[in-house]
Amino acid sequence: MPCKSPYEWAPVNGHRTITTPHVVSLRMTVQSHGWVALEPWNWDGKAEVLSRTDLLGGSTAITVTQSGPREIAVRAEAERRIDMSAVEETVRRWLSLDWDPTEAIEVASGVDGDVADVIRGGGGRFLRGTTFYEDYLKTVCTVQINWAGTKRMAGRLVEVIGSGFVPTPVQILDAGEAGLRERASMGFRAKGIMVSTEKLLREGLVDESGVAVESQLTYDALIGLHGIGPYAASHLRVLLHDFSRVPVDSEVTKFFRERHGISPKEVEPFLERWGDYKFLGYRLSRRLGV
Repeated sequence: MPCKSPYEWAPVNGHRTITTPHVVSLRMTVQSHGWVALEPWNWDGKAEVLSRTDLLGGSTAITVTQSGPREIAVRAEAERRIDMSAVEETVRRWLSLDWDPTEAIEVASGVDGDVADVIRGGGGRFLRGTTFYEDYLKTVCTVQINWAGTKRMAGRLVEVIGSGFVPTPVQILDAGEAGLRERASMGFRAKGIMVSTEKLLREGLVDESGVAVESQLTYDALIGLHGIGPYAASHLRVLLHDFSRVPVDSEVTKFFRERHGISPKEVEPFLERWGDYKFLGYRLSRRLGV
């Protein structure tokens, strides 16, 4: 086979500015929860630059910066022509740019004006993966384990199973339960991932690349997956912009027990004044030190 010319191998660069109808904060979105600490994310906190490399028809390095209160600047580099529409769609999902905060601001204004101001200032969005399936895998990595273990498992999924990228459902199934246990250190989670991945594909809830029919991923549908309990289902719903339930884990339990003297079962009734924004109210109030 003849060698390709240097021109054919030269990186291709693309750039685009995404304009949003509402104020968005890249910094607050990145710091919304721990996803940015998991591979393959990179965050330069000083320069406020978010980056990672994804497979978008081929290996594509994407860099994101804030260029204005309602503007996100995106740059992409690859070794072939870049579809910037696909890159924009990816970044929109990462930063929850299509989430409309209007109702959340209205609810927060009646409960806590400081929280309403945070949302007006671009807060309230949560960093998400390129696909729902990425969020699913990483959520499973947070179940019954400390944060160091979560980072280790998420890293091995990327490095060992995905060959440097977040693995697709097909790659997960090809690895098999034993492979997930032995090569990715997934332990008891391996069986649940295998069974749930098969179900998600069989029922057409995700495609082979992990993109989901998100409108069908109800709480009931999620909790029906093997190994997904109330915490994980609620967490995944948060990443689908449903803040009506609180993903009660050990951190949430400890906070409400120490701060308010209530049990996990009392958390949601305690937050009832936030209506469909219980988790958002809790999360932002806590960050404000309320």
